[in-house]
Amino acid sequence: MRILKFIVDGQLIAKDPNCDFSNLIPGTSGYLEASFSFSREWNGCKKAVAFYSPLGMEYPPQMLSDNDRCVIPSEALEKRSFMIQVVGKGEDYKIKTNKIMIFQNGGRT
Repeated sequence: MRILKFIVDGQLIAKDPNCDFSNLIPGTSGYLEASFSFSREWNGCKKAVAFYSPLGMEYPPQMLSDNDRCVIPSEALEKRSFMIQVVGKGEDYKIKTNKIMIFQNGGRT
């Protein structure tokens, strides 16, 4: 299992600079997980991760587990890139991040 790590600070999502996002190969299934670390605005929220095609078609969203991880759906991994966004629901508010593009350009150069 390979884990892609993201940092969520308020409404901004970013790749964790200490995580290697290189050599991702399209077409995997059940192999990639997304892991998130959140700023305090997200405390107490139920969190879901939305995945999108490069053209904006939404793939099945994933609820985050207690350890703030989820498996990336295979539909998102079929193309050369996909976008990811996190949405949270607190008691009396909703918060969401920007979308970030992830490129799968591994393999032969």
